[in-house]
Amino acid sequence: MPGKKSRPVRGMNAALADGEAGVGEILPARRPRSLWQLGAAVGVTLAVAAATTATYHAIASRPVSFSGEVTPAHTYYLDFGATGTVQTLRVHPGDHVRAGQVLATQRSDVAAANLQAARAAVAADTALIAADQHPDTTPDEAAQNQLAVAKAQSEASSAQGALTLAQTDAADQIAAQTTAVSSDRTTLADDRARYAQDCGSPTTSPSPGASPTGGPTAGASPSASSSRASTRADAATGASGADDPVLCQNLAAQVDRDAAALAQAEAQLSSVRSSTQTQEQNDQSALAQGQSVLQAAQAQLAAQGSPLTAATIAQARSQLATAQAQLAADELALQQTTILAPADGVVADIAGAVGDVVGPQGVHAYAGPAAQSGTLVDQQPGVQLFVPTPATGGGSASAAENPGYSPLVTVYSGALEVTAQLPESQMASAHVGQRASLSLSASGRTLAGRISQIRLDPARVPGATYYDVTIAVDNPPSGVLPGMSVDVTLE
Repeated sequence: MPGKKSRPVRGMNAALADGEAGVGEILPARRPRSLWQLGAAVGVTLAVAAATTATYHAIASRPVSFSGEVTPAHTYYLDFGATGTVQTLRVHPGDHVRAGQVLATQRSDVAAANLQAARAAVAADTALIAADQHPDTTPDEAAQNQLAVAKAQSEASSAQGALTLAQTDAADQIAAQTTAVSSDRTTLADDRARYAQDCGSPTTSPSPGASPTGGPTAGASPSASSSRASTRADAATGASGADDPVLCQNLAAQVDRDAAALAQAEAQLSSVRSSTQTQEQNDQSALAQGQSVLQAAQAQLAAQGSPLTAATIAQARSQLATAQAQLAADELALQQTTILAPADGVVADIAGAVGDVVGPQGVHAYAGPAAQSGTLVDQQPGVQLFVPTPATGGGSASAAENPGYSPLVTVYSGALEVTAQLPESQMASAHVGQRASLSLSASGRTLAGRISQIRLDPARVPGATYYDVTIAVDNPPSGVLPGMSVDVTLE
């Protein structure tokens, strides 16, 4: 139109050149990113992947700790070879001992008498064989043979008398102790009935080892029997249990003492039976040996001037061999009345005292005052980590194999070690010589060590299997004691 300027129209090429598009036009594609930007993105991705991998390996390879315990290289549980009375105890816990040192002795008069009788039997049988080989006897030899027979008869009669006396004494001791057990049982029944009458019957009938209230009982004190009558008399003058709780408490304590006294009396009865039986067996052995000597002397006397036969000589030699075997057994029995230290070490525990009756099983353990009602001893459930192993070099089995008995003398010997229990899943990576870090739970100190032994006998518990691994400790410091807990980390 005239008088109005028209806007110039740009062409498509111009619009494309300016980077703008008109209606119906298509924008051009952006330029591709440069190579350095792509490289940076790839580098960041690789760095993240590497960090993730390193974190995973760090978590997966984190060392695992195992429970362990400080143990001596050797533990000796020492008891006498036969049942008898302790005569001397020459060491105390903590004493250092040398190999061969006398630790304890047992009464040896019976063993010595048996040995003397065995030596006499060997001498008689030897003389009998000599007489068989040289049948001609002189008047002096005949007189000696007569004297030998008379002496053997006297010794056999003495052995028979000792056996009879021992049997009578045993019967008296057993009868007296049986009466004491019956009396304690009656007293316990009476006090239980009194408790049930005055304080109400408990939910369960108390056993000899439990109080009417269900708690543990105390060990019987020497004055327990003498205090029963006064306690019952005091209780009889008091009010009923419903009105006087102190009365019920006193009655419960009395029943505890009665149960403990009964348990101790029954244990004493068992001990008396054991000791008297041993004495009777020793006397019977002495009698048998005396009769053997008498038979040999009589045979030698009868053989004077008689023609010899091969059977006579063979019988004499057989009798001599039997006597020599008995002599060796009696020599060993006499040696076993003395306990010697099997190696250099330290005394860990003494379970008995002079006068205790001790045998191959050890010392009978009585319930002590620590188990009385109201204490916290033995009230919490325990967890046993390590499975007991048989005694090493000792004269008896371990206490775990003889419940209620303890070895008379326990000796630790050798260097201190650490025993750890590894689950079967970790055994593939464990090997002898492998280094280990040992952290003491008591002090927090960390020690170094290395695996010295792997026991292939597994310890099995429900749902798991463990192996004992022994770790030698490098220069253990003072203050590290057997039984301390250790956290073990294998390197």
